Amino acid sequence: MSPSRPRRSMRLLVPVLVAALAAACTTPPKLPPGADNPGLSDRGLREVNPLDVAVLPVTNQTGLSGLPLDELRRCFHQGLVERHYSPLALDYVDGRATEASYQPGASEENAVLEVVLTGWDDRHWKTHARLVIDADVWLRDAARPEADAVLWGGHVSRTLEMGKVRDVVVGEQALLDRTVTQFAEEVLASLPARRPELASAR
Repeated sequence: MSPSRPRRSMRLLVPVLVAALAAACTTPPKLPPGADNPGLSDRGLREVNPLDVAVLPVTNQTGLSGLPLDELRRCFHQGLVERHYSPLALDYVDGRATEASYQPGASEENAVLEVVLTGWDDRHWKTHARLVIDADVWLRDAARPEADAVLWGGHVSRTLEMGKVRDVVVGEQALLDRTVTQFAEEVLASLPARRPELASAR
C-alpha cells in the first residue's frame, strides 16, 4: 500500500501546480517606474549628466484659469531632489528672469526644466476624484540654448485616480495638492536619476 501513496499525493499536487502556473502566466509583469510614459525619452541626458537645474514657472496652455501652477512647479522641484539633481531655489531663478522670460544659463545652471500644461480634464473630479493631466516636459541643456538641446522629455498624459486618497485627506485643496504631487512623481519616474560617479570620473 505504501508505494501508492506518493502517486496519490502527486495526482493531488499536479492540479495545484498547474493552477499556480496559469495564474502566474496571466498576471501582467510589473513595469519599472516610468515605463508607462512612452512619450518621454532620454535624448543625451547621460552624456551631459547635469547637476544644477533651473525649474521654470509652469506654462499654462489649457485655456483654463485657477490651476495650481505654483504647486505643480514646487512638486517638480522637489522631485528633482529625490532623483539626485540639485534644483536651484525658485526665488533665485525668478530673480534672474527679465521681462517675464528666462535666458538659459542666467543662473549658471547646467540644465533648465520646462513644464507646459496642455490639458486639464476634471470632468470626473467631483464624482470620482479622477483627473487627467497632459503636459509637455523638457529638460534642456543650458549651455546650448538652441531648440534641439533637449536632454530628456516629451509629451505625457496621466490619469490620476484619487478616490482612495480622498478618504484619508481633509479638504479639497489637500486632495488637489496630493494629486499634482503624484503627477510630478509619475512623470519624473521616467527621468533617469543623476549618476554622480560619472561626474567624478571626468
